[in-house]
Formats: sequence, structure tokens, C-alpha cells
Amino acid sequence: MNGALSAWREAVADQLRQAGLNAVTAMDCDRAPRWREAVAAVALSRAVCAPGGLQNYLGVEKGPDGQEREVYGQEAELTLALDIFAPRDGGGEACRRAAETAVETLVCRGAAGLAALEVQTGRVEFLERDGLYRQEVLCRCGAWLTARADEESGTFTDFEVKGRVR
Repeated sequence: MNGALSAWREAVADQLRQAGLNAVTAMDCDRAPRWREAVAAVALSRAVCAPGGLQNYLGVEKGPDGQEREVYGQEAELTLALDIFAPRDGGGEACRRAAETAVETLVCRGAAGLAALEVQTGRVEFLERDGLYRQEVLCRCGAWLTARADEESGTFTDFEVKGRVR
């Protein structure tokens, strides 16, 4: 395995950072007292797969070396969960503004190459234990999870998350 889903999640975090949102792929609430702005924690919350073809066979493609390789894959629906956190002094409004930035980015530009099929936002809540405001944003995306078959060993290599924003 090569961490294709982790790479996609990191690409989504990079995209959100480019839109001006402080985004991370792992959350550490112990550091929250030092925050001065909202933070979006990006996670994959759900993956649903369906067969892509006859025994997941998608066809043949030429690699960079000119060799033909068989491609296998499954159609997938991936759901991102963005937990937007804001410090107490930023208030719930900081969560709402950050969530709006995330929603606009995902709806208009997709999620790192995948089209957003549906984007939902939750209510802002205050987490007393952590002293933080939190709002959840869910983004459901259509994708293909593909892999290439190694000719010699027959094992799958080069896993990728693929999609297209129209």
C-alpha cells in the first residue's frame, strides 16, 4: 500500500490552506490555547466502494516506460469530515467564517481533484472541556480507487485516488 487516501487527504488540507484556512490532517487540542484563528482538521470519515468492472478490471494503460499495464479499480464514494475548531475568544462566528470558506472551496473547486457531490454543515457547538467552538463540514465526493497489476508478481501497485472536477 502506498497511502493514496492519506495523500488525497493531505492534498485537500493543502487546498484549504491555499484558500486561506488553517488546515491540518491531525488535531492536537492540547495546543489549542496557543491558537489565534480557526483550524480545520481534515479526516476521511467514510468510504463506500462498488465494483468497477468485470472483477474490477478497468483496462490497459501505457506506463511512463511505454510498457502496457493492466489497471484495476473500484468506483468509490469518499466522505471527508472537516472539524472546524475556533478558540473561545474567536467565538462561534470564527467557526462559521472558516466553515463558509471550506464550503466555498469544496463546492467551487472540488476536493483535491474530486467533484463534491454534496456538502453539509452542522451547527456550531461549544466544547466546554476543550474550551473550543466546533463546527462539522461533511463533503461527499465521487472517485475511482485504481491500482496497477505488477506483471511479474501479480500484486497490485501504484494505488491512486482519481476523479475529475467538471
